[in-house]
Amino acid sequence: MRLLKENRWLVAAFLLGLLLLILPGKTDKKSEGENIFSQEEQRLCRVLSQIDGVGETAVLLSRGAGRDDDYLGAVIVCSGADSDTVRLRVVETVMAFTGLSSNKIVVQNMSITGGTS
Repeated sequence: MRLLKENRWLVAAFLLGLLLLILPGKTDKKSEGENIFSQEEQRLCRVLSQIDGVGETAVLLSRGAGRDDDYLGAVIVCSGADSDTVRLRVVETVMAFTGLSSNKIVVQNMSITGGTS
């Protein structure tokens, strides 16, 4: 008992460490949410690239903090975006997928080289 009294801070720190290991952290939930969100981007990218004229596609979806289901905006970069018809098809598809209005969707033409200038 005397040993326990002399080392009470050490025992308390040990128990606190065990408690922190047992309790799930917020980082686990956040990374899981980000993973699901990334999967949504990949799904949308696959669908968009199947539309006639769209070609190679990259998708970035934005969402509000703490809201897994609410999209704030979307950026789509595709090789066929120089065509008005293709841009319209992309916007309509993203609207249907995300529930966003057209003013929250940006469609840009993909660089041929894929690099930045």
